[in-house]
Amino acid sequence: MNSWQDFINICRDKKLILYGLGTLLNYFFIRCGDSVKISAAVDNDVSKQGHLLSDFFDVDDNIIINSKDSLSNFDPDNVVFLVSSFRYFDEIAADLKNSGFKFIFSTQFLESDYRNEIGSSFDSDDNYMNEFAKICTDKFPVQKNKIIFLSMDRYPEHGKYITQKLLEKNSDLDIVWSGNSDSIDIPAGVRWINEGKFKSFIYEIETAKILIHSTAIRSTFQIKREEQIYIQIKHWGSLTLKKFFLDEFDCVEKDLWLKTGLLFDYLISGSSLDESSCRSGFNFKGKFFRAGSPRSDILFNPDFPKSKIFQKFNLNSHSKILLFAPTWRGLSDKFLHGIDLDFYLIKSSLEKKFGGDWFIFLRFHPSVKINSNFNSYPDFVFNVSNYQDSQELIAASDILISDYSSIIFEPAYVFKPVFLCAPDKDFYLNNERQLLFNYDSLPFPVSSDNLELSNQILNFNQVLYRDNLQKFFEFYGVNEDGHASERAADFILDLLR
Repeated sequence: MNSWQDFINICRDKKLILYGLGTLLNYFFIRCGDSVKISAAVDNDVSKQGHLLSDFFDVDDNIIINSKDSLSNFDPDNVVFLVSSFRYFDEIAADLKNSGFKFIFSTQFLESDYRNEIGSSFDSDDNYMNEFAKICTDKFPVQKNKIIFLSMDRYPEHGKYITQKLLEKNSDLDIVWSGNSDSIDIPAGVRWINEGKFKSFIYEIETAKILIHSTAIRSTFQIKREEQIYIQIKHWGSLTLKKFFLDEFDCVEKDLWLKTGLLFDYLISGSSLDESSCRSGFNFKGKFFRAGSPRSDILFNPDFPKSKIFQKFNLNSHSKILLFAPTWRGLSDKFLHGIDLDFYLIKSSLEKKFGGDWFIFLRFHPSVKINSNFNSYPDFVFNVSNYQDSQELIAASDILISDYSSIIFEPAYVFKPVFLCAPDKDFYLNNERQLLFNYDSLPFPVSSDNLELSNQILNFNQVLYRDNLQKFFEFYGVNEDGHASERAADFILDLLR
């Protein structure tokens, strides 16, 4: 049984449980409509548990989303599961089978089989949603004061700081944030729309004057109207270390970027290198507006309350913080979680060189932060991967250590010490990602192991470091001054006039 009709048939005399509430679940609502009654909904994301299913999808059912612990109340012979998580389907299905459940379907597989049968694909427009988009474009005008920031639950930083400035400058704007989670902090004056509620989401998209993305345009049903303006803001600062998207070794989303990169009218940039790399990596053909790095403005703000971070993690006001932020690796599992960092040696070296009582904050890439929660650390080490705003962590920290993450440039804008430790450099550069720079020529001390890193800390020269940074930023046209979000907001407001 591998068709939607087979699924509907087996649900007629059994209870349906939705497991995993990603946007794939929309295909269930499209294909099944009102023909199947939902008995329960389960998601492993604790931020969704306790919410109503209708908070995330266009449904009328007042079904509360529970954890998998609630499944003990169901008879395995009388239950059908629809799993709408592609990445974790095998893991979820195995867990369910071990618990005695027999009837388990995948939204992804059902929809793939359906599309294979009719000769369509996930890369093509979805007819159902595309038709609704056409209805919106025919029936509803573009609202000249509406701005929508998309995918804000994954990369909120630039959008967050630009939004703050827009609200300061114009209270008559209708600003919408969209995403797949309701767990992020929404500023007063901003409306939130869950992208899983596809009819409401399509309406907001098709009636906004300005659409602001930090990733590709993944909504294949989306219709760009003549009077609409698309802006790309990226999810890095004025410089990025690694080649990206179309310039990667093997771009898995090549067709997506070749298509959607052409739709952007403007890109908010921060340097000459930023612009040349975006031309190539995004397939961007529009115009640049060089504002700088809006999310980095907080680093220049003397009024940023570091006490917010200290109170969050129960530190005293005299504490010093090292932020350790390794990048994600797809192949080199050995260094995936940064477990090779010798916390005790690095803490001792920091205290010898700079004095004070040091704490280490671990900021893992979003792709690994869930698994990293299971690691155990000394009591002076905190896993801060779930803290929403990485820029607040940078602002509160005194020193950064990383490997290949583009976060390295941002504390350097205000001359905070940055150290690079890359024990797998040769493997990473040859197999994972190519860089836009010669790694060893970066203006940061580079080490390959803990002992070398310790020596780099003990021998750090702030005067030489600052001089090297100034020359580096001048060469690439980086000029951060704490006003990038203001420039970006003014630019957007000008487009609305």
